[in-house]
Amino acid sequence: MREKESAAGGSRETAETLNARGMDLTAAERFEEAIAAFDRALALEPGNPGIRFNRGEACRRAGRSAEAAADLEAVLEAEGESPDLLLALGLVAYEADDFEASAARYERALVLKADYPEAWNDLGVVKFRSGDYSAARAAFERAVALKGDYADAWLNLADALDELGFGRESREASARGKALGGRREDGE
Repeated sequence: MREKESAAGGSRETAETLNARGMDLTAAERFEEAIAAFDRALALEPGNPGIRFNRGEACRRAGRSAEAAADLEAVLEAEGESPDLLLALGLVAYEADDFEASAARYERALVLKADYPEAWNDLGVVKFRSGDYSAARAAFERAVALKGDYADAWLNLADALDELGFGRESREASARGKALGGRREDGE
C-alpha cells in the first residue's frame, strides 16, 4: 500500500487510514471533510472501488448528487452490479426525482438479491411517490415479511394502506412501526 507524508508532520497516511477517516467523518455527518479524506485516499489508490463507493455516499449525503452518481457509476463500471451498489444508485436517482430510474435500480437489485428488505422498502417508497399505492403496498409487505422489525417499512405500509382505504389495517401497521421505535419525519 502506498503511503505519503502527512501535513501534520511525519506520520504516514495510507489509503486505508484515509478511507477509514472518511467513513468516520461521514458517520459524524461532516461530509465535506469526509469527501476531502476520500479524495486524498483516491490520490493514493485511484482505482480503489471501495473508496470510490464511500466517496459517492458522502457526496450524496452532502447534496452533491452529480458527483455521487459519477462515483457510483465508476464503481459499477469497474466492479459490475451488486445489490448494495444498485441500492445506492437507486437512492441517488430517487433524490434527483427520477423515479423511473430509481425503480429500475431497485428492481435490478432485487433480481440479484430477492431477500433484500431495504430494496423492497425503497422500491415501495418510489411506487408510493409515483402514486402506485398497490405496488407500494406489495413492496412494503415484502419488506416486513423479510424483516419483521423494520419500523420504517411498517410505517410506510401504513401510509400505503391508508391511501388504499384500509383504515384498520393502516392503524395496525402504524402501531407496529411505532412500537418498533419508528417515527415519522413530522414527529408522529
